[in-house]
Amino acid sequence: MSAAIHPQPGTPAADAVRRANEEATMRALARGEAVLAKWIQEGVLVDANAVADAWNINSPAVHAARKRGEIFAVWAKGKHWYALEALKLERSKLARINRTLGDVDPSSKLLFFLRQHGALGGRIVADAVADGDLDDVVRLAASWART
Repeated sequence: MSAAIHPQPGTPAADAVRRANEEATMRALARGEAVLAKWIQEGVLVDANAVADAWNINSPAVHAARKRGEIFAVWAKGKHWYALEALKLERSKLARINRTLGDVDPSSKLLFFLRQHGALGGRIVADAVADGDLDDVVRLAASWART
């Protein structure tokens, strides 16, 4: 490989590459934060109080459910936010899907719930589950978790 592609560590060229990578990472993080802020404003993401109301429990119980893996949250603006889309599912079905997704990062889980999936006939998760295709969603979640 050429030195232009992989400059020697500690050289000005290597420092420039490192700085460029750090700047690109910071810009990407800022774009991600902006998207999350927009989704919060639009109601795509809701706070623990909304989950508590939907599940008829209190906010500490929502946080406990998150810790148990029944529901996932993304971190933005200094607190946990939950996918409104996930609240369209029965709690036990959401827990099954979320646990199948396992250690997938919360942002990827969010995309899993928001995205139309070809494997589900172009439907989003909530629509597929509503149509009785929970097992198909769980298989897709297992596949998603392996990638």
